[in-house]
Amino acid sequence: MLGPLEREVLSCMNEIRQGTVRDVYKHMRKEKNIAYTTVSTTLERLYEKDYLARGEDTGRGGTRYVYTLKNVKPKIAKMFVDEFMSMFGKTGVSALHDEISKYE
Repeated sequence: MLGPLEREVLSCMNEIRQGTVRDVYKHMRKEKNIAYTTVSTTLERLYEKDYLARGEDTGRGGTRYVYTLKNVKPKIAKMFVDEFMSMFGKTGVSALHDEISKYE
């Protein structure tokens, strides 16, 4: 299960595709007042949950991590299905099926 901030960071990573903590922080600061350390911690958690890949880049000032979004669509789809099922059960599945079949 992902929290709201983790979802925002994943959305940001989907837009920039690859970046350091600073890159993500700068991108998110355009729309939200957020601390650098919060972004750093959230990226670390998403890496641990296997939503992001991480490499190292050595430059001026030392080594830093560069994060890349993994192919997480199947994982996120499963998460949504699990949440949907816990909220609506089989009745919801039937209603969803009826709505989806309208698009076929």
